[in-house]
Amino acid sequence: MKECYSGKIKDLPTADAGTHMLGGEKRIVFGPERFWPTHVMRCFTLQPGGMAANNHHPWEHWFVCIGGHGKFQVGEDVYDIENGTWVYVPPEVPHGFWNSSESEELVCLCTVTVEGDTDPLAAVRGC
Repeated sequence: MKECYSGKIKDLPTADAGTHMLGGEKRIVFGPERFWPTHVMRCFTLQPGGMAANNHHPWEHWFVCIGGHGKFQVGEDVYDIENGTWVYVPPEVPHGFWNSSESEELVCLCTVTVEGDTDPLAAVRGC
């Protein structure tokens, strides 16, 4: 079977988004199973009112909004995000994001190291 080097994110299967995301879905764009052994690029799609709860952990995040608009909290700061906005999250800094629209999806790419593709609240919630 020939390797596929291109595709549409919406055609990728959904992945377990964990317990910290409400009203959304996650797809793995790149990672150990697809061309990137050291990092994972996830695509998060949040429905209106959806959110990823504040959490913190030892790995950093590289985040790019590719559709919709919302809010992203890094530490004490809250940023407006929309198509084309990037956000960097340093290690151990509390962070979370949410869709502030009443009618459109918020779509974001988030890259972490492989150990960062987990459910950050699992230990807290006993999952």
